[in-house]
Order: sequence, then structure tokens, then C-alpha cells
Amino acid sequence: MDGLAGGLNLEGTFTPIQLWAGEPNGQTTQGTCAAGHVFGLKNSRGETYKFPVVALVAGLLVPWNPLADSNVPDAYATGTITFSVAVPSEDETVTINGKVITFKVAADPDEDEVTIGATLTETAENLVAFINAHRMEFDVEDGNGIIATNAAGVVTVKSAGVAGNAVTLAEAGDNIAVSGATLSGGTDSDAEAGGARVPYGILPHALDTTADGYNAAVDTPVFISGHPSFDALHLPDGTTYQEVKAAFAGTMINVQKLL
Repeated sequence: MDGLAGGLNLEGTFTPIQLWAGEPNGQTTQGTCAAGHVFGLKNSRGETYKFPVVALVAGLLVPWNPLADSNVPDAYATGTITFSVAVPSEDETVTINGKVITFKVAADPDEDEVTIGATLTETAENLVAFINAHRMEFDVEDGNGIIATNAAGVVTVKSAGVAGNAVTLAEAGDNIAVSGATLSGGTDSDAEAGGARVPYGILPHALDTTADGYNAAVDTPVFISGHPSFDALHLPDGTTYQEVKAAFAGTMINVQKLL
């Protein structure tokens, strides 16, 4: 069956398969498959017998992997805020990614204020509580938040991934010290948040963009709505039907298992 989808210009033939279960039509868009991946499976004659589910990462299509983020999780970028010698004085500050947090004898959290504790540890715990209560209000790139922990007056500030490395730290106080101008050590997993873990669509044919194939990004049609058959899809090993249904929930694709 040549030309399974409009715009297909690859040589070879494609084995017909029950792609749509239920509604016969679906919407198609054009995408670009990233280099370095094998999309779907081919038999010895080069014919497609499974259609690959793909995800969209950084504008390119990659094979869908529901375990991408959990296999290689983001590493946190971290930094520390250390209280020493004495507790902060009234109106001394710590600034995290531009948010100025002011220490007060009687604090108003709605004004970004933290109560000065009786001890270094108590003051650190108060700062940790404030950060964690407002963790999504620090304008970190990629929508990441900030979390904090305390150990003996040393507050560790963390934000996931490479974006966390851009989070800034500063202080204005005689007994407050920060570890550096920014957090550090953050790395991204093999899929960004909302990336390879989230299915985007289904290719109508197999592709090989590795060194053994095209060795380059390839433009291709992508089905983005309709009712494909679970049995016709090329899925990561171990993926269950329930996992596929859950992954596609909220998308325009309704995966069905053929009886």
C-alpha cells in the first residue's frame, strides 16, 4: 500500500494494517523526526508492521517513552543559605531569583517576610517554611518550583533540572552567607517535563534516523487525532493498555483495543 499518508515520498511499500478502530478519519499534521532514533518496526522487506507513537521534545518528534523522566530523573540544582554566629537582624534580607525575603520580629508572609527565630535553627526553619509555601512563586524557567530543607541552620535550596542553575541567590546580612550567585549542579533527564513522557501523535510509517538510516532529521506526517488501534501501535516494551489509555487521556487521540 504505497503512499499511506498524504505527502509521503519514501520509497518502498507499507503493509496495510487496521490503523483506525472506530472513527475512520483523523487529523494529520506535519512534524520533523529527530536524528538518532528508530521510529517503529520494519520487516525484512522494509514494510511497516507497527506504527510508532511519538512525543514532541524541543520541537522535534522522538519515540514516546512513558518512563523517560523516571528512568533518568532531573538532577536538582542546589545552593545553600547559612546562618551563623547570630540570628538575622530586623530588615536583613535573602533574595532568591529576584524575590526579596525580609526578616522581621513580627513577619507578614503576604509581604514576603519571615519571622526571626530565637535560634539559628528556628530562623532557618521559618525560612524553609516560607520558601516551600511559596515554591511556585519564584519565576523559575520551565515552570519549575523551588523547595528548601534545613540542617542545623543551613538552608538548602533546590530547583530541578538545568533551569535550576539559573536561579539566583543573594543576601544582605551580617550573619547570612549564600553558597554562590546561582544554584548549580542541575541536569535534565532524557526528556524535558512534558516531553517524551507525553504522547503527541502517531507516525503512519517507520523511520530510521540513526547512522544506519537517514542519519538526519526527517519531515513526516503525524496523526494527531482519531481512534487508532492499540494492537497496531509500536510501544515501549512493557507498556500496558491501561498506561497507553492514561497517557493519551486529554489528547485528541482515543486509543482502542481491538477485540
